[in-house]
Amino acid sequence: MKQLLPDPSRINFRLLHYFRVVAEEMNFTQAARRLNISQPPLSKHIKELENQLGVELFKRTTRSIALTLAGRTLFHNVEILLDQANSALNQVQQLGRGEAGHMVIGMVGTSVWGGLIPALKRFAAQAEHATWVLNEQTPSQQIISLQKRHIDLGVWREAKQQTLPGLACQLLAREKLAVVLPVSHPLAESAAIPLKALQHDRFIVLPPNEASLGLYLHNLCLQQGFSPDIAHQVNEPQTLIAMVAEEYGIALLPDSYGRIPWPGVRFCPLEAAPSADLYVIYHADSATPIVHTFLKMLRATNAV
Repeated sequence: MKQLLPDPSRINFRLLHYFRVVAEEMNFTQAARRLNISQPPLSKHIKELENQLGVELFKRTTRSIALTLAGRTLFHNVEILLDQANSALNQVQQLGRGEAGHMVIGMVGTSVWGGLIPALKRFAAQAEHATWVLNEQTPSQQIISLQKRHIDLGVWREAKQQTLPGLACQLLAREKLAVVLPVSHPLAESAAIPLKALQHDRFIVLPPNEASLGLYLHNLCLQQGFSPDIAHQVNEPQTLIAMVAEEYGIALLPDSYGRIPWPGVRFCPLEAAPSADLYVIYHADSATPIVHTFLKMLRATNAV
């Protein structure tokens, strides 16, 4: 009659641990002391493991024990088995506690110059097993991606001012708008400039897409009683700054861009500078543990 193979699902990892200690000590008394149990139960547990496997693991005499061929094979593999199990269980616990995991982040391109990358660096220092990837999208694209669960987080400016059904937002970083002037501009040395003082200048702007920085800046000018005279529209902030340097116009950008020494331009503060705050947008009901941990870090950072 063919002997049935043992069912791995019946093998108790505690029994494998007991076996490993006995095989390392090659002495039941010392192994029992190390395991903090008495010897008779330990011998019973080893016998139970042998019965489950259907093989003899130790050759026992009154004076010594020795591993059988099957015992030596199991001893060779048991450390790998237990370490892999411990690693897998530890990973599960880390995922559940939000100490590990992966985040797909949709973001507007201007956010990498602001608080997004510094925030991710701080998070990496706290959760070393966390990983993330960035996916550049417009705010409208991010909303669709969030609804379809293609991304875990969205990042854009002034999200708090918008209606986001089913979504919540959390402050990522505070920023202000600044005016970007060529160094030859009459106001380039000003300490602070009223936005209305720029109404006769020509502007270089980003596309005024829905919920975009370009649209936000356009609306700010309208609130000051003038419609910006648009000389050029470009897609990238770097292009915009280069054109300001060549005196094709002026621009409004978050002041975080001014941390880089762009040649030929000056970032000047605006009076009562409008906000350009960055927000993280997420599903409040179904955010993953790693996302909750990231949000908790942001709340703690911004509360200081």
